[in-house]
Amino acid sequence: MSSDGPRPQKIRVGQRIKLNRCQSWDESFHIFDEESAFAIEMALATGRPLLVRGEPGSGKSQLAQAAAQELDRYFIAESITVASEGRDLLWKYDPVARLSEAQTRAAESALRQQRRILRREGQEMQALAAEVASTQQSNTSQKKKIARHRKKKSSRQRSKKNYQFNRSTVPKTITRIEIPAVKDQEYGLRPGNFISPGVLWWVFDCVSAYKQYKRCRYPFYKPGFLYEEINELETADRGFVLLIDEIDKADPSLPNTLLEVLGNSGFHVPMLDESVGMAPGIKKPLVIITTNGEEELPAAFVRRCLVLNLHVDDKQYLRTWWKQQVETAALPSTSEDLSQEKMLILWLIQRAEVHFEGIFTDKVKIKAAQLLVKDRRAAQRFGGVKPGQAEFLDLLRALRDMPVPKYSGEALEQYQLALLKKISRYALAKSVAD
Repeated sequence: MSSDGPRPQKIRVGQRIKLNRCQSWDESFHIFDEESAFAIEMALATGRPLLVRGEPGSGKSQLAQAAAQELDRYFIAESITVASEGRDLLWKYDPVARLSEAQTRAAESALRQQRRILRREGQEMQALAAEVASTQQSNTSQKKKIARHRKKKSSRQRSKKNYQFNRSTVPKTITRIEIPAVKDQEYGLRPGNFISPGVLWWVFDCVSAYKQYKRCRYPFYKPGFLYEEINELETADRGFVLLIDEIDKADPSLPNTLLEVLGNSGFHVPMLDESVGMAPGIKKPLVIITTNGEEELPAAFVRRCLVLNLHVDDKQYLRTWWKQQVETAALPSTSEDLSQEKMLILWLIQRAEVHFEGIFTDKVKIKAAQLLVKDRRAAQRFGGVKPGQAEFLDLLRALRDMPVPKYSGEALEQYQLALLKKISRYALAKSVAD
């Protein structure tokens, strides 16, 4: 492509971008190629979700994080599992927490009632004891008079009469406790207090999502940007990038729900009798959906998405990348007709320099890339899982962080090359046959 041809305008291509730590995502680096940049800009222009296909470890998820940082938008991610349902993207209702709260409050109410009964009985007992004491005093005077006439009666008989008198005047203690009915409005047990906003609620209307988040007693999800000191309206103006990761793991109903909600730009919450939608003037979210291709997605869903294919060893992609590198003088031109494997090795060497700038020599990077290509070839031959870019970077990360003797220069390079042979199989050999 010539220098005066079309270029992405919002995404920097071919530049090393440092990705800041975000929620559970560690600090990393990313470099956009022209194909990915154009796909993201088209998704922004059309408002369509971008479906990113590729084998595990090809950088699909990191693409969304890098797009959020490059576009200066907030990043929200949702990892899909086999238990995920379409409604979980909108909101999550927790009936178990509501039942537990109701039982707890009923028990507390019963305890308060018991304490009131005991206090009332205690007051009654004190009054009764005072009355009994007064009666006993008058009886004592009367008994003294009677004693003068009945000297033959023993003190034992008088004590027995007093005991019988006291026993007959003390009432029985009430032990039955009535548990009052718990009223929803009185104790804050309305269903709305147990609805947690989902990721689509946040990206459509973050202001109402924040209010519902504060109202919910046990929220399931807290976006990373809430840890910052921000203004609610600022989030609405800034916009969001939503990553829905590994959608092929979900039940087919989830893509259909997602398709309907994205098409309507909103949804209804029956328990609150409220509708959530895009407010006028608010930036439409950029939705990036990833799939490993393990399960076939509904055709209607794929048709409504823009599709970006990320294949580490795709021949056409590597040739296009190579031509761009030669045009920009990032790599020297050569008359040799490079094979697909050689271009893949050069591509991996560039990726290694993006993440580990100036740390390894060319020999170490080439050796690590050659080991990856060898294991990918073996995995393809035996029908196993092919290692990808993620395993390649893990290998170099281990080489950087593992304890190393105090070598430098050529001695350090030789030690790293020898260590590569020792540890490469743990990161790259994914098949039993390997």
